[in-house]
Formats: sequence, structure tokens, C-alpha cells
Amino acid sequence: MQQFKKVLTPFLLTLAFASAPAFSNDCGAVPTTPELIKGAAATMEELVANSQSVKAYIAEADAYLDCNESFVKSEPFTALAPEEKQKVLDVNSKLLNDRNVIGEKFNEEVVAYKAANPQ
Repeated sequence: MQQFKKVLTPFLLTLAFASAPAFSNDCGAVPTTPELIKGAAATMEELVANSQSVKAYIAEADAYLDCNESFVKSEPFTALAPEEKQKVLDVNSKLLNDRNVIGEKFNEEVVAYKAANPQ
């Protein structure tokens, strides 16, 4: 029994540490950027629907970023290997950039819609 414990204990510890990064961040999947319509060719209904998709994406991205901000300040994050920490930070950085870019690009499509559909 003693020999079994000597083999099992290191195995269980290795398993626990190896699986920690996969389970330590419960923020869910990274939100997917919605497709943007071409404002100049869109109808008002399409523009409104696209606006709702963009707003939902931004809200999901904000929630994910808030969750990851908490995770980055947590003990499980500090226990990660430097490469794993960098992966988390890179995902956050890319998502923040994508979130900001989609908002800017959608606003450009609204301008294009208004130019193509003067009142």
C-alpha cells in the first residue's frame, strides 16, 4: 500500500497542476465578432438588426473582459506558467482591440447608410 501511495500521489499532483489552467478560468468562450453589413446597400431593418448584433457582441466582450480581469488578479492566474499567463493576456488584448474596432467599423457603416439614404 505504501508503494502505491508513492506512485499515486505524484501522479495525482501532476494531474491536478496540469489540468488547473484549463479549469481555472471560468469566463466561458471568447465572444465571436459579428459580420458587418455594408451600410450603403443595407435597409434600415438590416442596419437595426446589425446594430443589435454589434451591441450584443460588445456586451459579451465586456463581460468576458471583466471576468478575465478578475481572473488575472486571482491566485490561480499567478500560479500559471509564464507562457500560459501570456496567452490569457494576449486573448484579452485581442478581444479588447476587436471590440473597439467593430464599434468603429459599425459607425462607419451607419455613416455610409446615411450617405446612401439621405432624408
